[in-house]
Amino acid sequence: MKTIKLILSVIVILSFIFTGCQDYLEPNDDNRLTLDIVLSNPEFAEGFIMKAYNGLPTNYNFNEAIASDDAVTNDPASNIVSMVTGGWNAQNNPLATWNGSFERILYLNTFLENMDGVEWSWESTMQNELFAKKLRAEAHALRAWYNFNLLQAHAGVGKNGELLGFPIVKEVLDQEDNYEIPRSSFADCVDFILSDCDEALKALPNKWEDTGDALVDQVNGARNTNRINGLAVRLLKSKVTLYAASPSYSASGFTMEQAALAAADVINAKGGLDGLKVSDLEFYNNPASSEIIWASARQTNQTNWEKNNFPPSLFGEGKTGPSQNLVDAFPMADGTPAQPGAPYENRDPRLAKYILYNGASYHGGTIYTYSGSGIDAPGVDKYSTKTGYYLRKFLQEGVDIDPALSSPVGGQHFYTYARYTEALLNFAEAANESVGPNDVIGGYAAVQIVEAIWNRAGIPNTYLASLDQAGLREVIRNERRIELCFEGHRFWDIRRWGLTNVMSESAKGISIAPDQVTMSVVNVEGRNYDSHHKYGPIPYAETLKYDLIQNEGY
Repeated sequence: MKTIKLILSVIVILSFIFTGCQDYLEPNDDNRLTLDIVLSNPEFAEGFIMKAYNGLPTNYNFNEAIASDDAVTNDPASNIVSMVTGGWNAQNNPLATWNGSFERILYLNTFLENMDGVEWSWESTMQNELFAKKLRAEAHALRAWYNFNLLQAHAGVGKNGELLGFPIVKEVLDQEDNYEIPRSSFADCVDFILSDCDEALKALPNKWEDTGDALVDQVNGARNTNRINGLAVRLLKSKVTLYAASPSYSASGFTMEQAALAAADVINAKGGLDGLKVSDLEFYNNPASSEIIWASARQTNQTNWEKNNFPPSLFGEGKTGPSQNLVDAFPMADGTPAQPGAPYENRDPRLAKYILYNGASYHGGTIYTYSGSGIDAPGVDKYSTKTGYYLRKFLQEGVDIDPALSSPVGGQHFYTYARYTEALLNFAEAANESVGPNDVIGGYAAVQIVEAIWNRAGIPNTYLASLDQAGLREVIRNERRIELCFEGHRFWDIRRWGLTNVMSESAKGISIAPDQVTMSVVNVEGRNYDSHHKYGPIPYAETLKYDLIQNEGY
């Protein structure tokens, strides 16, 4: 019986081999969608744009602040520590954007080349056309956004002595195409970004709002709130032109007058200066704040930022320690510069909103960082501050991560990509550089903008009246540092200004005696930046692929 069964099994197997092996050896469907299938489905086709959106950050890691003179970290494994202490090179660049940006640009180029064959709506010809215009505009806007990231992180004076940007890739490359695309000039890259912005502005509204027309609102309504909009694109134009006119890039030929007019366009589109409110100073607590031009979707019941940055007395890891350098940047309450070692009373009100210092009231108690005060004092615990300060900005005070709780109490988190005050500061800087403090350009004067920002913060404008162009320049640069702290600007600002001396200053902290009166400023972390570090490198791996010009010094 066993022999018969074995024979029958062999017959079945042989039958399969001779009759079915050809089908068996054919490759199976790997479940990948072809481009034709994708383009036949509007949701799939829109996925190219959504892949670009997915590349945008949604969480703050404050790395740019730690890489600047605004903060240090107590995390010894942080690659930023290696960077700031002499390890920043073409093979070690934690702030590189090269690969991620080009990947997103590929998705956007694919979309732009193929979108005309997509039927976006079967409901009406009008709606179909609206979808096509809107999505094309978004693709151009996002491509401009990612190309600016490349410009900011990798542009510089090349080893050939020319001011260079990035390789401009405006189409999908086929196998037959030449992949060895040289870096374009900085000016050409700026022009390309601005042209994408202009294309986007042909269809993007300044703000996504409902009109009451269901067909129109399905395309351009408030449901798009977290997608890029016209105001964000206008802000990007002001940012790009400001960078191009800044000292480190001014050889590009762009002017501060152009930057001022681009920023004035944002101010006028937003409605001027009348809408500034004190609550704007804590815009990160309110996703509906008028200060926010574009932000990510709101995430509720979140604890990760607080877990990373609360003081250890609140069960946090205190990873981002604001520096004494930053604390000293906050002026006195009357707007005059703070003196080194100045106490925390009678200071700019924004200091208490953004930084936790010794004696600050927080989370139902008081934070103490003086020597002998406990776990929050410097050096007591691996999670203790190195500077004598803790981060307050962006953290939700109501979050409770006490491990004794049955479950933590979370808060709402969202990432802000574009905010109004950046546009105001872009204008103030460019206007002051082009026409001085008091002359009007684009409808506004530089000192007028700073006065509005100070008025919102509760600072009188008396001190501003005495300033000439050089004096207001220092105030404006300082305002950028204060207003935009921990938002990823300072690291890039001091480089576009060419302030290599500031880059190399040690990050400082405060040592407070048990009497809480005697205090001294101490060096916490030496910074080892060189003059060529005002520009970031091209990734070393890219220069091995073909003769891609590297920036000087790398």
